[in-house]
Amino acid sequence: MNRTVVSIQQLSEQLGLTSRTLRHWEAVGLFQSKREVSSGWRTYDEHALKCIRITALLRRMDIPIREIQPILDKDSVSALKQVIQNRIMALQVHQEELGRMGQQLHQVLDYLNTSNKRTSIQEELLSEMERVFMSNVTGQSTFKVITLPAMRVAYHIVVDQSPEDKAMGPIMDWLESANLLGTARLFGGNMKPMPSSAGKPYGYGMCATIPEGISVPEPFKEMLLPGGLYARLDSSDDIGGSWEILMDQLEHSQKYRSDRSRLCLEEHIRNDSPAGSGNLYDLSLLEPVVLKSL
Repeated sequence: MNRTVVSIQQLSEQLGLTSRTLRHWEAVGLFQSKREVSSGWRTYDEHALKCIRITALLRRMDIPIREIQPILDKDSVSALKQVIQNRIMALQVHQEELGRMGQQLHQVLDYLNTSNKRTSIQEELLSEMERVFMSNVTGQSTFKVITLPAMRVAYHIVVDQSPEDKAMGPIMDWLESANLLGTARLFGGNMKPMPSSAGKPYGYGMCATIPEGISVPEPFKEMLLPGGLYARLDSSDDIGGSWEILMDQLEHSQKYRSDRSRLCLEEHIRNDSPAGSGNLYDLSLLEPVVLKSL
């Protein structure tokens, strides 16, 4: 049995963490504390302390809480390595974006320095700034690379001429009845038979993330989405056209290519202000990617 080592006050002082932060980490399930009967203070055993130290270090690396949980659950060096590698890749993408922005700003500044007689933003100056920042927009990467954690999901597949709502409806009804609707992430995607021509049936699968310990009822099935790197693009109302844009961007990417070993996904994000769009859910398109070989 692990012995109790520190109280919440001692831990806050030792690691420079606020008690509020520690309570939040515990509330999301990263570790558990115990209550000291005499004082009522939270205390932490050696296992909890290890989890807190790991969490504190990874949060300093700006790694999200949702990616820290699998590391603590598995206590695995390989899981830690994967998360750090993904963070390095994300930083590289961010650095490239910053570099491109810096070049654009220097171009504008050079133009301003050679036009030092200007005292107002005139049409000519505005046109030049638009040229620098808006030209060749379609040739630049409009997607962002994100990391999805591995996720346990319940899924439902329907083959029909218009299967999306029929696949989604039963999943949503079950989530609501099980009080899981507020925490579940929702993903959909085309399945075999793939869409071909108008009027022909095709498959669509809908899945929802579920916590451990929740049983998946019939007719739904359970699987583990592996997570990893994804190219993310917010979809317009023209979903097919948005997919074409994303795939075209990847085709011209010098750094990433599609990973056909994993499913592409459409994340359904609830739109709480649908006025104007008429859509209850917004879509984020997620194409699995890997780094191109050097």
